[in-house]
Amino acid sequence: MKKITAIYVRRSVSDKDKGNNSLPIDSQKADCIRYLENGGKLSKDSYRIYCDDGKSGKDIAHRPAFQQMMTDARNGLIDKIIVKKYDRFSRNMREYLNITDELDKYGVGVISLSEPFNTETKEGRMMRNNLLNFAEFERETIAARVADAYVTRAMETGFYQGGKRYYGYEPERRTINGKTGSVLVPSDRANVIQIAYELYQKPDVSLKDVIDYFRENAVDTSRPSCSPERDISVMDG
Repeated sequence: MKKITAIYVRRSVSDKDKGNNSLPIDSQKADCIRYLENGGKLSKDSYRIYCDDGKSGKDIAHRPAFQQMMTDARNGLIDKIIVKKYDRFSRNMREYLNITDELDKYGVGVISLSEPFNTETKEGRMMRNNLLNFAEFERETIAARVADAYVTRAMETGFYQGGKRYYGYEPERRTINGKTGSVLVPSDRANVIQIAYELYQKPDVSLKDVIDYFRENAVDTSRPSCSPERDISVMDG
């Protein structure tokens, strides 16, 4: 069976979302195909494009195209993998090394168009690993900035920005000082929290006693369904 060349393209923010500075999917595809064409006549059945649009590089668990590519590599269908940059492949250093170790067992190499050093040498591997370290650092820095921005916005506006939502509260749209946003207000389960505190403040009552009280009195402690998806209801215990 003749093996194919895999072209892997990825973009953290979908091409459908305008105003971002990620590498365009079409540009990545065109550059990789052009690289293959420089080696001579290129037929459509000699390569396959695996595309993860709008997928983060922090892991492969949420990248279906990447997982399909790895399955094809395990089945002996792929000769080599072409990427525009190594960080398209992965921004997680440990995961990248685990993946490349696995690909080495299958005889599959990874070629980056933007970092054309020889990863078969120890110097080339060192350069690649340094670049991936910087890519992972960049991803973590961006994540920290986004989190800081949400915290700052919450402090400035008082509005709920999404994320962890403690048991007994629910978001509600309100207008405050001329601005409209979500605030956390007591839900219909707030009485459960009040009962728990009233019981637990007694010196002779343990946490187990509180749980037993809820069971004996059929107090509903189930978590309501979360909407939107990014909301996570948490009950401290």
